[in-house]
Amino acid sequence: MPMFKLEDCLVRLARLQDREDLLAISRGIWEGTDYLPQVVDRWLAEDWFFVCEYQGRVIACLKLSLLPDNVLWFEGLRVHRRWQGRGIAKLMNTEIFRFAAELKQENPALAYEFCTYYKNYESLAITRKLGFVPQDGFYNLERRGVQRIVQPELVVDYGVEIFAHYPKYIALNWHAVHSKAEALPFIKKHAVLFRSPQALYLSGLVGEPCITLLSAMPADIEAELPYLQAFFGSRRKLSLTLPTEFAAQIPRLQQSKFYFWDDEGEVAMNMLVFALVNGILKCTTFGSLNCTTIFNL
Repeated sequence: MPMFKLEDCLVRLARLQDREDLLAISRGIWEGTDYLPQVVDRWLAEDWFFVCEYQGRVIACLKLSLLPDNVLWFEGLRVHRRWQGRGIAKLMNTEIFRFAAELKQENPALAYEFCTYYKNYESLAITRKLGFVPQDGFYNLERRGVQRIVQPELVVDYGVEIFAHYPKYIALNWHAVHSKAEALPFIKKHAVLFRSPQALYLSGLVGEPCITLLSAMPADIEAELPYLQAFFGSRRKLSLTLPTEFAAQIPRLQQSKFYFWDDEGEVAMNMLVFALVNGILKCTTFGSLNCTTIFNL
């Protein structure tokens, strides 16, 4: 097999014909449970979905999205398993951050943010060098699903009270938006609020489903499971997100068979939100990568 050359990579906007290559990338991520297949068609129809092409095949991707409060959100960085460890993630980050810098020239109010798993070491190392620092975090636990489903009461009339336990950011699956009144229209479009007899929750509508607990921890956790299960399907694995102030309640969840999903089962704030310090991107950190980049504003 010919030697891989990073300079032969082409970073460009995604095209509809890239779909099969993108799905192939996802099959090697998180043991085939990646959420990319759930969002790929929507991303292909939106602006700012970037890919890395090498020898005629797409081998990596990264998405930019505009969130409330002038947030430019970085998400979906993926590299095909065969091509990992060759500097492609660094290439994608650097090239797309250069593009983001052009967007910021047009709108100086833009802030750069993203959320990632706390053990995503490669991405964390790259983005910290670019000037990103942690802003907030959440606990995300999983549990084996139950068979019984009970449809909860949907809530449509709500306001800033949903931010009571989330003073800085609120999680919508693996997105995080600022806890401000101007974010409410976005939340109402991209999430569902629902109520059980004991508690209030939010479920994002984009990407891998995660239920965000908005109220105090319910007294009877087992009784909540059928209401949560309605958003996953019978017997399918549950995912629950908590604010940092609920850390003392985690043992109760573990007694109800919730667990942290890494191999060690470490109790940790495993969803981390990062933002760029002072809005100044250190694009010169990596110097010139001598790749080809094709995209237009």
